[in-house]
Amino acid sequence: MIRSHRLFPILLIVLTALLTLWLDTVSRWSPTKHELDPNKPEVVVNGVIASHYDPQGKLQEKLIASRMWQYPDRTESYFEQPDLRSYKNGILAYQAIGETGRYNNQSKVALFDRKATLIQPATASQPASRIEGSNMRIDTVRHIASSSELTHFYHGNSAGSALGFTYEQQAGLLHLLSNAKVTYEK
Repeated sequence: MIRSHRLFPILLIVLTALLTLWLDTVSRWSPTKHELDPNKPEVVVNGVIASHYDPQGKLQEKLIASRMWQYPDRTESYFEQPDLRSYKNGILAYQAIGETGRYNNQSKVALFDRKATLIQPATASQPASRIEGSNMRIDTVRHIASSSELTHFYHGNSAGSALGFTYEQQAGLLHLLSNAKVTYEK
């Protein structure tokens, strides 16, 4: 017959063993991962304003959009009514607007795929410039805009059109690819 003073240590050992087994089970438990539908946006945001600053704290880029969304495991973000502004030393260098667009977070390339307009504001030495087309690709690191579609451009009182262009913003060079027509006015 087991006496009560000997029962307590046995119960304590049994309870400790059960507690150890339970803790081992709980610590190895991992919740089941809920897979996201790759065809449905993971994130949707209305009224987006995103700013990026240079190391000196001056505004470098600003993106404004009426709506933004991103799909699971993709590097691109999609936008409605995107307005991308690039600054140099805190001063607006150019602005790109469109009806829709997307931005690749790895390559830092924006694609405005419907009614794209690139605007370079006037400076003390240059009039304002504007390039309009059905779509436009903008490398935000190299500051180069391009398209292979019909494009219309305006520089002060001069205007023209071409099938495709490449614009190097830092050098101020507009390369017309083919079928260029220009009306130059002083």
